[in-house]
Amino acid sequence: MLKYCSIGSGSSGNCHYIGYKDTNILVDAGLSGKRITTGLDDINVDMENIKGIFITHEHSDHIKGAGIISRKYDIPIYAPQDTWVEMERTIGKIKEHNIKVMDRRSVVSIKDIEVKSFIIPHDAAAPVGYTINLNDKRASVATDFGTFTKEIEDNIKDSDVILIESNYNPGMLDFGPYPY
Repeated sequence: MLKYCSIGSGSSGNCHYIGYKDTNILVDAGLSGKRITTGLDDINVDMENIKGIFITHEHSDHIKGAGIISRKYDIPIYAPQDTWVEMERTIGKIKEHNIKVMDRRSVVSIKDIEVKSFIIPHDAAAPVGYTINLNDKRASVATDFGTFTKEIEDNIKDSDVILIESNYNPGMLDFGPYPY
């Protein structure tokens, strides 16, 4: 059975749990390590059973707890190369065997699940979304995009669970610190 829980979503921190049988992953870890552990405890998931952390992009509300969790529980972190370059100085030293570089369009298999990355438009180094295939179930996570693209649509359609987090405010874009 597919299990999904949002531990946190929004500018204060993002972390999403997805599990199937005995395979459990996180998409993003943008909360404190303690908050993520507590959130997982609340749904009866032991951090020791997390098999990977998949990062969508390097902004702090998506990576804040990734380094701490990886070091403490020896969990691999998956992200595109350019995202790794941008987040390495922020998340601290990660064991070499836990640095998992993936392409922006790739598939990673962990035990019973398959994680497919796809490109999203966002002001980050190499932002991606993920579709997680779990036998006959699918879950998709796409965050922080400003434009809904055909690539996003193609990757999330037919999913049983879809998390979309997106906001668009022309005034903030025109007068805020955002790149054109």
